[in-house]
Amino acid sequence: MPPSATAAQRIARDRTRLLAFPRPDRPALVVGGGPLAARRAAALTRARTPVIVFAPSLCDDVFDLLAERLVSWENRWPTVADLRAAWLVHAATGDARLDARVCALAAAARAEVA
Repeated sequence: MPPSATAAQRIARDRTRLLAFPRPDRPALVVGGGPLAARRAAALTRARTPVIVFAPSLCDDVFDLLAERLVSWENRWPTVADLRAAWLVHAATGDARLDARVCALAAAARAEVA
């Protein structure tokens, strides 16, 4: 990666593929603040939709995304209302039980909206 690469270009080095139907009026949520969450958040910044990271702590890569104002950060776990407002929720906490709980809440929030 050239030295002039943005944080998002440097961090999104895996094979994450962007979905083709982002909603610019609704945010994409990334739940978790570690390296995997950073890679997913970086990839989502290409969607031209707001990306919000929910986590009580962040790794350096997420801080880099924040420094470039590519994502915003909520220093907490998301609520059902947060999940209901999102067009996409990606659970990447590193804790399988917490990820499953986030997915279940997102599914319930989606059912309420539908």
